[in-house]
Amino acid sequence: MEIIHLILGKANPDRMNGVNRAVHHLATSQAQNGMHVSVWGITPTPDSAYPDGRLYTTRLFRSRKSKLGLDPALSKALREVRPGVVFHFHGGFIPEYFHAARMLTRQGIPYIFTPHGSYNTVALRKSAWMKKLYFPLFERFVLNHARAIHLLGHSEELAMQQLHTKTRHHVVPNGQDQSELQHHHRELPRTQSPVFGFCGRIDAYTKGLDTLVSAFADYVAAGNPGECWIIGDGPDRTKLEQQVRRLHLQDRIVFFGAVYGEEKLNRIANMDVFLHPSRNEGLPTAVLEASGLGVPCIVSEETNVGSVVRRFNAGIVLEKNNVQSLKESLVRFRYESNRFSLSPLKENAKRMVEEEFDWRIIAHRLQALYLS
Repeated sequence: MEIIHLILGKANPDRMNGVNRAVHHLATSQAQNGMHVSVWGITPTPDSAYPDGRLYTTRLFRSRKSKLGLDPALSKALREVRPGVVFHFHGGFIPEYFHAARMLTRQGIPYIFTPHGSYNTVALRKSAWMKKLYFPLFERFVLNHARAIHLLGHSEELAMQQLHTKTRHHVVPNGQDQSELQHHHRELPRTQSPVFGFCGRIDAYTKGLDTLVSAFADYVAAGNPGECWIIGDGPDRTKLEQQVRRLHLQDRIVFFGAVYGEEKLNRIANMDVFLHPSRNEGLPTAVLEASGLGVPCIVSEETNVGSVVRRFNAGIVLEKNNVQSLKESLVRFRYESNRFSLSPLKENAKRMVEEEFDWRIIAHRLQALYLS
């Protein structure tokens, strides 16, 4: 059996795009498990480079401004697919998938579909009227003709119930490759302790960064020590920096921009607590990275990792996803770190990733889905 992952992008793990990172690690683990794996990427720049040394084959196709059809090279490649192949689509509301699904369905080639949080309530509010028009005309076809729908967490299960699709769905989370977290650890300078932090795309509403900044402001106003590091870039960075300046917190909240590789891992590892109060997620790879590095997390239920964080005592799950609840959690971490070492929580976070989110285990669980 051959698996072909279809994505927007190049499966570059050194980007803030969580879907591309997840697909890269999944394909790598599948190849390590002995499967024949390819990644087909749709991108405006198919001729530019992507990282070397991959264990899977990569083919890139040009995205078109007109969504009425596919790149001729992609159409040709789809027509040449033979039985024994299973496709895996990643991401929702992608017009190219409608055309690909029609071609594969006619040819009798099955595909699995992972929406990666595209159907969660908050995600559906973005461009809501366009999605309401698009869904019955195009997206429902992709859902209804999939062999199975792969979901990442409970919030996606709730969303699927509202879509009334008959295609069966299965919940299998994203994973984390522990070997990719190896780095040369260096102590970084800090002005205060504890250090709270975030790493990811700077999308204030989706990632709950407006809540994060407001909660940290209340934490500081109550006389508590500490600083907050924000790693990443995105559409709302300027707006968020303006919010920080209005609150006169420039010396307590530091923006580092997009950081990758060794530098990113070392900075996350220097945090005392990782914050992820998202309003909408599939399953955030940044939380798994931080946990794998031994950094306990404060997360919202919407991250879809809350139940596992509770079970392993690897951090705090917000009772409510709001400013007050997050501020109280920051204070709790501050006092607990004063009373005793955070070492047990750090070890619990590492163990959680090793036992629940190992990509090799995830790849094996998905293989059963491909064969079903």
